[in-house]
Amino acid sequence: MKNKLFLLVSGILFLAAACTGDGKNTASGQSVRSAANYTIEAGGSTSVTPLMELFAGEYCKSKPNIKVNINGTGSSDGIKNAGTLYQIGMSSRELTPAEQGAGLKEEIVAIDGIAVIVNNSNPVDSLTVEQIRDIYTGAITDWSQVSGGAKRGKIAVISREEGSGTRGAFEELAGFQGKLLAGANESTSTGAIKAGIAQNTDAVGYISLGSVDDSVKALAVNGIAPSGANVKNGSYKIARPFIVLTGNNVHAESAAFINWMLGEEGQKIAARSWISVK
Repeated sequence: MKNKLFLLVSGILFLAAACTGDGKNTASGQSVRSAANYTIEAGGSTSVTPLMELFAGEYCKSKPNIKVNINGTGSSDGIKNAGTLYQIGMSSRELTPAEQGAGLKEEIVAIDGIAVIVNNSNPVDSLTVEQIRDIYTGAITDWSQVSGGAKRGKIAVISREEGSGTRGAFEELAGFQGKLLAGANESTSTGAIKAGIAQNTDAVGYISLGSVDDSVKALAVNGIAPSGANVKNGSYKIARPFIVLTGNNVHAESAAFINWMLGEEGQKIAARSWISVK
């Protein structure tokens, strides 16, 4: 009986190790990594990270010997280290001319809207692009200026940090590149922005549309609701690409993973909360 139980437990542990791709035989305590086992390092945009996690989770089901490590470090880092530190870089902004000259290969795996968010108690439901620009440059400083008197209070402006793909795209699309209000709270992640908004009734911020949940309220822009359908039909204008990047020498397993993202299964995942590209 003890021997049967030992074999059953050992078998379960081995399967768990195989699914994560770590190649460790826990029954013997020895490493048994085979040639088929491979770890893909992906890093970059924190906005692309949730989608990449979904891609990796589903891909592992059909490729149990492949492990994908995902590092949410910002678009600039993903671009800079694609093909070196990371087999796959992630960016939520277009590359600059200098970055385009680095010889990287780009693939757009999804399109994402950027949602302007406020506290759930805020009565404001919609802002114009001009109002957003004025809030983020300091021309509008109090909620009474955009709420018709329904809400008063100094607007607490929250932005992403410099180098963030979301920030770069948002500033460009709203028309205030390089003119962010001095003293704005610069957060380093989507989660930090959502937490700040949830805790401050006067705060405003912006995040990936795919990251919006019940903890915050997403505003319409120019009267158009931030939804996947409206991003796809072009009526919601604050949108940007989700890009994966590779260097010149791409490992076959990394290339296969990207091809899978762009295939039918991957694009079905992209369409859950973002916009598929194929």
